[in-house]
Amino acid sequence: MGKRKIFIILGPTSTGKTSLALSLCKDFNGEIISADSRQIYKYMDIGTGKIPMNSEVEIKREDTYWVLGKVKTWGYDLVTPDRFFSGYDFSVFALKKADEILRSGKNVFLVGGTGFYIDLFTGKVKPSNVKPDLELRKSLEKMRLEELQGKLEGLNRKVFEKIDKQNKVRLIRAIERQISKNINETSLPYIENYSFVQIGLNSQRGILHKRADLWVDEIWRQGLVEEVRKLIEMGYNDSLKLQGIIYKSVMQFVDGKISKEDAIQLSKYDVHKYIKRQLTYFKKNKDIAWVDISEDGYKKMIYNKVEKELRRWINR
Repeated sequence: MGKRKIFIILGPTSTGKTSLALSLCKDFNGEIISADSRQIYKYMDIGTGKIPMNSEVEIKREDTYWVLGKVKTWGYDLVTPDRFFSGYDFSVFALKKADEILRSGKNVFLVGGTGFYIDLFTGKVKPSNVKPDLELRKSLEKMRLEELQGKLEGLNRKVFEKIDKQNKVRLIRAIERQISKNINETSLPYIENYSFVQIGLNSQRGILHKRADLWVDEIWRQGLVEEVRKLIEMGYNDSLKLQGIIYKSVMQFVDGKISKEDAIQLSKYDVHKYIKRQLTYFKKNKDIAWVDISEDGYKKMIYNKVEKELRRWINR
């Protein structure tokens, strides 16, 4: 008997993953689960790309999900920016939600660019099972990036060599895993009798950068600065989330440290580096069927693949 399929639409930022998934959900009776480590935070909508660029889609925010053009989208607004939310927490949420959606008779489209989240969801990697140590984290958050890098290198050089050394949040979590003895014994609720169809959106680096630059220009026009000012007013100015990609450069502009033009260019530069890191991570996953978004008819190609996989399960 064939296994029912869960579809995963992944790839670097600004490749049109959400827009594609919305079309697929409408045609194949599906719902979306976001696999993006930045979209889990409330009040951070514009800078995290929750809203598809140049889209006329109607948006409705409910308490536990969003509706994008009549398609339920889960995984947005799970916690406030001052709260910790681990890959383990995401996996528990996403696996349970996927099971609920499948039991309701609908199809699941996991959509995002956070490769670690996707690998946890599919079971390709296992969580560390180390619970957060809030006191340790508070002390680590006060350290400079270079200090965190040195600390992790001293604790475990192998882990240090593999990690994104510019990501302060990842460094802190990695140090915590090395030090903490607070173990979570609860296993993940992996879904049985399902298999995954992983479709990756990609293109030449120059095309990806151009699309990303257009997205950065668009979000600055959409009210990104106002979003950051609101977050500051709400008391989240010390959150590490505002020192991440996109938000870091806006914070520097709001603080009067750099001009708007320089902040926009810094945002673009940071996104280019982020794209490189995403693709480097995805290269390890040999289960991804890559599609070039610059090719004519790529959406039809993906549509046919999804239809074929669903028909194969129905006719099992």
